[in-house]
Amino acid sequence: MAYLIPLWRSFCTLDSNSEAACVSGCCSYSFATLEVAGCHPGHAIFALTEQRQIDAWRWAICSNNGLILHTGSETTQTGAKRVAEEALRLEEA
Repeated sequence: MAYLIPLWRSFCTLDSNSEAACVSGCCSYSFATLEVAGCHPGHAIFALTEQRQIDAWRWAICSNNGLILHTGSETTQTGAKRVAEEALRLEEA
């Protein structure tokens, strides 16, 4: 399967209440900075980033049932997204 570049979406733009509920269960800090990405529709995992502190961005790979599979932090949102995308790609492989 070819790897697709994920589309990052802010929490306020999620399509359904069930998707928002699933994502909110994995959020630890702020819905205002929460962004979510999934590479392949129908897969049971997704990536998220959120701002933890002014210079700390948390990333996580989560299952659709709310289990956090991998997590870490980076100093920038761009860095957190890059690491999350790589972790998501490896998890989906």
